[in-house]
Parts: sequence; C-alpha cells; structure tokens
Amino acid sequence: MKRDGKYRFSLQFGSETREQVQAGELLERLGNRKSAVVIAALNAYIAAHPELAEPAPVSVKIDGGIRREALEQMIRSIIDERIANGQLLAGGVETPSIQMQEDLNVDIAAMISNLELFDG
Repeated sequence: MKRDGKYRFSLQFGSETREQVQAGELLERLGNRKSAVVIAALNAYIAAHPELAEPAPVSVKIDGGIRREALEQMIRSIIDERIANGQLLAGGVETPSIQMQEDLNVDIAAMISNLELFDG
C-alpha cells in the first residue's frame, strides 16, 4: 500500500523449505535494511519475467454461483421480511407507504446493477 509517498508492505512466509529458510535468515540479518535487497531482487525477477510489469486484468469466475435473478429475489425477501417486522421503518410504523416500496425497488435495482460480478 502506498502511504505518505512510501510503499508499505507486510510479508510473511513459512520455513518449510531450504529456500524459505535461506530467504528468511537473510531478511532477519538485514533488519531495517531489507528494502534495497527486496527492490533489487524484484527488479531482477521482473527483468527475467517482463510480462509481470504489465497490469494483468482481474477476472472472477464463479461456477455454479448465484444467478442475478436469484440474488435479487433473496435481497427482496430479506427486505420484505424486515419491513413486515417493522425493522426498517422509523417510529415503529409497520405498513410501508407505496412510495417507500417504490424507492426500495429502485434502490435494490441500482444496487444489483452495480454488482458487475452478477451481470451476464
């Protein structure tokens, strides 16, 4: 994460292999002087693998996931249940107005349309 003009990271890895132990011991010995070594190592790795320098597109695929229609129905059911129980209304009013129901429908549709994961 970049903060105050500096990149800050936390790094943790196991010690199951000889390579992990070797890297861990070197980082331990370097103390607060790790940055120069990590930068040099990463730049050497990037030079050997230039494809890593290009931003990679992020793609999320869910097999057998929830379809948009099913998600919308679940959200509507939860909201309807809360309205029926008076949990979403101020002042203990138990019967929502027609305008409130229309506003909720618009809000639900807007929320779901913003979930690109469920498009298509």
